[in-house]
Amino acid sequence: MDNLSLDETKALASCYSTMRGTSNLSVFALSGDEGDRTTYTSKLTFSELAENFNIVPQDELPAGVMLQRELAKSRSRAIANYILSSEDFIFPEVIAIVEMLSVSEFKQMGNVVKINLDKTAFRYLVDGQGRLLAIKTLLEKHPELASKTIDVKFVESRGIESDAQIFSDINGSQLAPNSSQHIAMDSRKVLSRFTKEAVRLTPSLCNIVDFTKSSVTTSSKTDNVWTLNQISKFLLILTGASAKKAETLFSDEAERTHWIGFLKLFFDKAMCNPYIRETLVKGRSGAKGSIIGTATFLKSFALFGRIAVLNSMMEGQGKMDWSFMDKIVGVDFSVENPEWVGRCLNGRGKFEDKTFNHGAVASYLCTVSGLHVPEELEAVEEEVLMMRAKIKRQLRESEGDKQASLKLAS
Repeated sequence: MDNLSLDETKALASCYSTMRGTSNLSVFALSGDEGDRTTYTSKLTFSELAENFNIVPQDELPAGVMLQRELAKSRSRAIANYILSSEDFIFPEVIAIVEMLSVSEFKQMGNVVKINLDKTAFRYLVDGQGRLLAIKTLLEKHPELASKTIDVKFVESRGIESDAQIFSDINGSQLAPNSSQHIAMDSRKVLSRFTKEAVRLTPSLCNIVDFTKSSVTTSSKTDNVWTLNQISKFLLILTGASAKKAETLFSDEAERTHWIGFLKLFFDKAMCNPYIRETLVKGRSGAKGSIIGTATFLKSFALFGRIAVLNSMMEGQGKMDWSFMDKIVGVDFSVENPEWVGRCLNGRGKFEDKTFNHGAVASYLCTVSGLHVPEELEAVEEEVLMMRAKIKRQLRESEGDKQASLKLAS
């Protein structure tokens, strides 16, 4: 076994001994050439997979030897929930490393073969441990799932280094979809569906939201301002709903209609401000030089909208009074406005995107528009002053260091 000491070989052999079967496995499969080896792909039932494969025991492997990464149980729980909650669940294949695989060919059946795995042969999933644990766990309480199937690709072992390389090749070349792409393609989650519906039906947003990127930067070759995942977060902040609660909230057609109507008016009224209007009309080119085209502003603006809704409810307004929006007409949203320093800009003029920053910008907009600031934001203005004092102190210290360096150099 590849460059292992005698003790390491014994430890690895001991680990392999725990990954053997309790009975022989014999299934039909499709053979195919991949690289310089032949692989075999078959369908196993959930019960067959659970009975013939075990989780790799990481604690029994010798130091420095890795057959699989440490199992993320939270990932397995998520997979189990997916199976239980989705009638149309589907999985990619899992990949099994096996030894002593015997193959029976049938000339009249092309690449259809019968593979036989002896119960004494070691075997493990180099890809798919999370699915394996989820399936094993589910079958304990849901035996009716036993006949469900999953594709398994069988690869004969060539030694520890070659086997580990398969894991590295699979996981090193995979590119997971970003959060916007996931929402764009997802039709299962209510929040994903509503986010797309909200963008499509809101005239101010439908042409400036990117469905393919997780964020839009100044170097991005697009005129979009925000991204789909940013709009999803905007909706959660605006409605005050958690991702879990949103699944129930937006399942209600009346709620969806209400919030889409609110969005239309909210952005339409906001166009009284020239910075916002330029951004919504022209896209990223219109946002140049302002804080509007940032995730920080979008979350802050969502919080501002949420506070406006709470004010309306507190005052018992049967219908939203939008007159508060007229007061933001003169707000200078340019990055040159010192008002944003300590709120969403740090001492280096860089944007910061934290909960405090969203509250600090929203607090200022509330003050300008005459909205009552909720209790949880009452202390934010003091924090802004402290932040500005900290920034000034840092700038003085930085300037002092520069002067000292100049004196030393001279």
